[in-house]
Amino acid sequence: MTSTPEIGPGPGTWYLDPLHSSLIFVAHYLRFGRVQGTFGRARGQVLVTSDPARSEVEVVLDAASVNTGVGARDAHLRSADFLDVDHHPEIRFASTGLEPSRRGRHSFRLFGDLTIHGTTLPVTLDSQWVGESPDYVSPADTYGHFFSANTRIRLSDFGVGDGGEVPWGGRLVGDTVDIVLEVRLQNQDPRPFLQQIGHTP
Repeated sequence: MTSTPEIGPGPGTWYLDPLHSSLIFVAHYLRFGRVQGTFGRARGQVLVTSDPARSEVEVVLDAASVNTGVGARDAHLRSADFLDVDHHPEIRFASTGLEPSRRGRHSFRLFGDLTIHGTTLPVTLDSQWVGESPDYVSPADTYGHFFSANTRIRLSDFGVGDGGEVPWGGRLVGDTVDIVLEVRLQNQDPRPFLQQIGHTP
């Protein structure tokens, strides 16, 4: 009988690769529409242990890097009406545990504390290991693993405003927000390369 091959990063410290990760949110806008945005600046580390359930994840997003593709809307989202980035410049996630999931192959549930707008609440990310590959630029010394994850939050739980009523009913921004993460972790700290190409993480 052949043994099942191990999947996912081996024990050690792995780093979020912000150049090849997408940190996406999708919200209702003007009651009937949907708008998608990202956070362009992020950093994170994953400490993988021999017992995967004891591994630790920490990710920090720059709240001011919110980007929906419309400058005026992004400025409004940064304001005190919504994220209030002057007083709450970071969005943080710190894991508290994980467990296998039956939702699909290589799936697991990642539990953690999410901090937005100065409020910290527990969340669960339905996650999946997608695959692995050498780095495109430095394949000899850098290796990456790819993950997908998603969850849903309510802005009101974190004290984030909704922009008020619109004349045809409903609120400017819906309370429910879907979060979709497409993440690459790598075994090398990305900061030297990011500085080299002029990217601010």
